[in-house]
Amino acid sequence: MRRSIAFPVAALLIVSMAIVMLVGTVLTLVVILSIGTEDPLQVNTSELSRTLSAAITHDADGRLTLDRKKLARNLIAFAEAQPTYWYVVGDGQQVISRGTQPPETRRVFEQIPREIDYSEFRYRQDNRDMLGIRSVRRDGGLRIVSVGGVVLSNWQTILVALVPGPPAGLVWLLCVILVATTSIAIVVVRGTIASPVRRVVRSAAQIDGLPNGRRISDADTPSELRPMVAAFNTALTRIDDAFAAQRNFLANAAHELRTPLTKMRLKLDQLPGDELRGALIRDTTRLGSIVTTLLQLARLSGQSLTFAQIDLAKVALAVVSDQVPMALKRDIEIELRTPARPVLISGSEAAIRVALENLILNAVRHAAGTKLIIVEVLSSAELRVIDYGPGISTDERRGVLQPFVRGKHCNSEGTGLGLAIVNEIMTAHGGTVALEETEPRGLTVRLSFLVTVPAGTVRAV
Repeated sequence: MRRSIAFPVAALLIVSMAIVMLVGTVLTLVVILSIGTEDPLQVNTSELSRTLSAAITHDADGRLTLDRKKLARNLIAFAEAQPTYWYVVGDGQQVISRGTQPPETRRVFEQIPREIDYSEFRYRQDNRDMLGIRSVRRDGGLRIVSVGGVVLSNWQTILVALVPGPPAGLVWLLCVILVATTSIAIVVVRGTIASPVRRVVRSAAQIDGLPNGRRISDADTPSELRPMVAAFNTALTRIDDAFAAQRNFLANAAHELRTPLTKMRLKLDQLPGDELRGALIRDTTRLGSIVTTLLQLARLSGQSLTFAQIDLAKVALAVVSDQVPMALKRDIEIELRTPARPVLISGSEAAIRVALENLILNAVRHAAGTKLIIVEVLSSAELRVIDYGPGISTDERRGVLQPFVRGKHCNSEGTGLGLAIVNEIMTAHGGTVALEETEPRGLTVRLSFLVTVPAGTVRAV
């Protein structure tokens, strides 16, 4: 079971409230009894009268009796422990009694008409003040109860009030209040704790990953969560700073290497010996390709892309036109297939050009034996680059989308970054890259774009 913040808080609140209610009730009863605003004699004797009246019943033979289950109370137990306790219970025809009723109370109560529902008589017995009560109830039949001779201590009175037996008592009222409070606490506490946490989660979910981009807002964040929000925002700032420093270093290093590499390439053309010169030129060309790819990756990484509506077929035409000369030098033709109507998508034209350039360059370099590369734009917002080279085995296709991972058939010119850059760009567009087999042999790279990405959206690569 997952740990919850709300549950232990609610449980602690409920237990604390129960303790406070119990202690508060006890203290209240103690104060009331201590200052004498309530007469314990009157309270206890009245409660005895009500209990006995509720217990009056008749057995199967019609004889008057008392229901012992309704007498199973602390008050009855305390009363029966006192030798002066007495009662006379009747229904107008039958009478049952217990103990010895003082003669003076008998005389007084016998003279009181039945029309009077309640009467009291105070007397002394064994040098103690006593109270007798006579009550008459007519609901459910006539019930006449006379009772007295009970003197309870203050603590006994409190115990009777807090731990009663059936039918009712103060404890049941406390239980009802506690149950209601528990239900409210579970709902309210969970909502009170969860609501600000959800706001922080929603704010965190809106972090766009852009340099110096969106942070978690602490405008409506409770003070308990603000240190966490501040620490998270600080961590994001540190990540941005480290990423920016890495990106700047990579871009600067790649940029600085391009000039000496260009000079070296020009000087190599002047060297004698075709075999040595050719080998050095190939190595220099590959190094230049690596530097160019790193510079391209540095420019894209962490940069925000502003999306606009573009024609995918038009972009493909521009890229193919630029790459045809390079392909023809290697005796490879590039064929462009586009639908008659524009294929409109929402995306970054510059990033998509980089992706397509990398795919064509990969096909030219690695599709050994191919004489034709097909660039196909489908009306379903898909772009395919098809070659007829050795292809990439199924178990390698996922790996080659990661940086610096090269296929088994990759020649020495590969950097292992081309497909990784394509994958990054497609992820930023919410699209996918799929590597499929070309029949009868070769590789088909399929780029699937989302046409529902709104223009003006800014995303990070």
